[in-house]
Amino acid sequence: MELNVEKPTTVVAKVTFTVPAAELRAELDKGLRAVGQNVRMKGFRPGKVPRKVLEKAYGENVRQEVIGNLVNRAYQRAITEHELRPLAHPHLSDEHLKNGADGSLSAEFEVALRPTFDLPNYVGRAITSELEPVMDQQIDAALEEFRDNQSTPEPAGEAGLAEKGFFLGDVAFLHEDASVFGREGIRLSVQSTPPGVEPELFKSTLLGTQNGAVHEFDMTLPNYLEDESKRGQPGVCRVTINEAFNLAPPTEERLCELLEVSDMPALREKVREKLSEAATAREEQRIESALLDMVLAETQIELPESIIEQQTAARLEQFKQRLEEKGLGEEDLQAQLDGQKATSREEATKGLKALLVVEELGRKEELLVTQDEVRTELNTIAERNQASMEDVQKFYSEGGRGQQLMIELLERKVRKFLRAKADIQAPA
Repeated sequence: MELNVEKPTTVVAKVTFTVPAAELRAELDKGLRAVGQNVRMKGFRPGKVPRKVLEKAYGENVRQEVIGNLVNRAYQRAITEHELRPLAHPHLSDEHLKNGADGSLSAEFEVALRPTFDLPNYVGRAITSELEPVMDQQIDAALEEFRDNQSTPEPAGEAGLAEKGFFLGDVAFLHEDASVFGREGIRLSVQSTPPGVEPELFKSTLLGTQNGAVHEFDMTLPNYLEDESKRGQPGVCRVTINEAFNLAPPTEERLCELLEVSDMPALREKVREKLSEAATAREEQRIESALLDMVLAETQIELPESIIEQQTAARLEQFKQRLEEKGLGEEDLQAQLDGQKATSREEATKGLKALLVVEELGRKEELLVTQDEVRTELNTIAERNQASMEDVQKFYSEGGRGQQLMIELLERKVRKFLRAKADIQAPA
């Protein structure tokens, strides 16, 4: 195999190799012999299948496997002999391969290289804390939310549906008196406004409503209807109240019992502590993000254009799938995709830059991710999703997810390191 490597830029290596016809034939013969030793075909003894039969049945598969091995061999030689530091494995297609008239095989591909760069000073960065004390209004709001969450449903009866109540009912969208969409026995509240219906009218109409009531609202039919001709047309939303319920809040004694405190003052203090812990955690995350952004802004890195293009395309594809799920028409979808291109490229560039900075900072400070930390994280994921450890391990062993998890754990370490070494100043 003849191999040549050029570096048109500091972050790209151009690899060219040629496999002479004799060498290629030898590799193909070797591959066919290996298949012949293991294949079982009716009418032939093991290891005695004629070459022509093998070529007809397995020739193309063997050729593809041989070519793949040759490409990988060339890639590994290029890395070793020229001391390349690849950023990602190159993706080759048939268009990269050329068959010579003499039976030789040649290929040319680019390898994105890991850039070299200097980190700015990242220790002792000054940043002002924005953490504020928990106010009584926040405690009141948290208690109200907790009280709502612990409330129990009771039939609304003659009082009718209250603002925090809910109902079980049927919803139908009508176009010219014909149903074009419907759901039965679903749970809704006065805040669950169907798309295309005016929210305040929906709310005011349903407040005080009782079992058996039927209400109709003018609407614009949504874009997710199966019948595209009805999308965006004027229609009617018919809501039938089957059973209305209001929520009975727990007593103060019950609230204290749930949070394991003796009285309401102790309950308020416990809520204050929880709110303070949550606020501190949010502030720590904000500081970590701000510090990392400072380092990124001051780090100059030349990035491989091919990787940026790949990651931009991947982000646009994800964005496209979300738009398709919303039922957007082809013109609207394409318009939004066009408008998203610059943002997707910016996000891809920042994401790749952040990855390189995190890895370099982790290497420099020896912030290693251990197998024990990985197992602990996998166990946490399993418990959070009520899944078995075996299923979670299997999930992360596929599709590069394990490597992505390692990167996420490393980033957490780097972010915490930056915060621990920062000069965090109190608010003025």
